[in-house]
Amino acid sequence: YRVAEYMPSPEDLEAVAEENTAVLLEDMAGENSEAVRKAQEDSERAETESEAGTEYVETLAGVPTGEIYSEKALMDYDFLLGHFYTVDPTTLANSKLINGTDLLQKDLTIDLDGAEPKILIYHTHSQEGYADSEAGNADDTVVGVGEQLKKVLEEKYHVAVCHDLSVYDMQDGKEDRNKAYSQAAVAVQNLLDEHPSIEVTIDLHRDGVPDNVHLETEINGKKTAKIMFFNGLSRTTATGPIDYLKNPNLEDNLATSLHMQIAAAELYPGFTRPIFLKGYRYNMHLCPKAMLIEAGAQTNTFEEVYNAMEPLANILAYVLLGKE
Repeated sequence: YRVAEYMPSPEDLEAVAEENTAVLLEDMAGENSEAVRKAQEDSERAETESEAGTEYVETLAGVPTGEIYSEKALMDYDFLLGHFYTVDPTTLANSKLINGTDLLQKDLTIDLDGAEPKILIYHTHSQEGYADSEAGNADDTVVGVGEQLKKVLEEKYHVAVCHDLSVYDMQDGKEDRNKAYSQAAVAVQNLLDEHPSIEVTIDLHRDGVPDNVHLETEINGKKTAKIMFFNGLSRTTATGPIDYLKNPNLEDNLATSLHMQIAAAELYPGFTRPIFLKGYRYNMHLCPKAMLIEAGAQTNTFEEVYNAMEPLANILAYVLLGKE
């Protein structure tokens, strides 16, 4: 399924205008650069140090393939927070939210029966491109990356995928993010209503980092951009819980990203950056298994990010389909 048309009502657009404005101001301020730098340092340090609570897994050929975390380590809040997360200064995280026992006991597998779509891929910020993207060519932006993810999931794992090609961050022919999350919220809800078979939503983005940061690793001999799972907590350090941004699916959202992060460490160590926790909701309330994924950054080439879609699809299959 490819969807490329959308017409929201004025009432729908107004419903989450406050959240959209707050997110836009964050984007304009670029206040997460320091957190990105810290996450990069943590990732590099993790690659060179032997971390407590892990053991290496070897293939039949004797080549290390990743890390398995002990149950004791995963039940420890401080260990989880230190090894799996970056918490933005604008938000709050605590042991009640990041509870390994609660999050890891959830069964995230989905039913593959039927031809109706099981996964929805969409792009709140469809205009995000890469270092060598050609202006005006959607095929080498984050939208083209989403199409590759769809292709791998369908061809390798036979999962029906709906790829929403709608544009939410353009107004009058110019890039404008003022209403992007508001418009996307209504459109995604419409798609979920139209296709109740959808169990997973992926808002695929491209991150913005300092120009001297290059988020790259090597997988199967290919230069591959790193990815990052992202969660909004609907709470800030200034206000606490945000009443107008309630998210009844927050625990399931957090469980999904944590399962994905642990699977990535096992299958492709170094491929993912720490899960980024921030203050707002980012439309993740629309689905229990909602994910916001940052695929590379503006300093990556399109090919590096394109190469990241196969390992990402494999991680999705590992967690959601119970396949290796």
